[in-house]
Amino acid sequence: MFKKIVCPVDFSEFTDEIVAYAVSIAKKFDAELHLFHVIPNLNYFTPYESFLTPENLVAIEKNIGTEVDRDFAKVIKKIDIPVKKTTKTGVTFVEIIDYVKAEGIDLIVMGTHGRSGIEHILIGSVAEKVVRKAPCPVLTIRPKNKLFEMP
Repeated sequence: MFKKIVCPVDFSEFTDEIVAYAVSIAKKFDAELHLFHVIPNLNYFTPYESFLTPENLVAIEKNIGTEVDRDFAKVIKKIDIPVKKTTKTGVTFVEIIDYVKAEGIDLIVMGTHGRSGIEHILIGSVAEKVVRKAPCPVLTIRPKNKLFEMP
């Protein structure tokens, strides 16, 4: 039924727990597992154009890329099946949906909680937007010990 599964990861404290679900499902269906990370477009969050000179932007993106590679390595070393990892830059839910369509993904496995704070207040829940716009089923996982909190 599921041949390609994507698990968007944000490297929050819940990433390993969410990935474990995706791995389990991929094993059960002998499916290809994709881990997908989106680096937010820095121009989207920073209205100060003078700060983001082309030189600064390149340096910042390089540092972020190095951190993402390190974080991916930590996650992947705990997985005992082959994984395709991909990183994109942009608006998180848009990039996830575009990737799902481009890769012919059959199932999205993602957490209901990830990085939080001001980003959630400003742009809303990524999981909520993915559920509404996804062309395939979405399995959302609420991490253990994560209680519902009213904003």
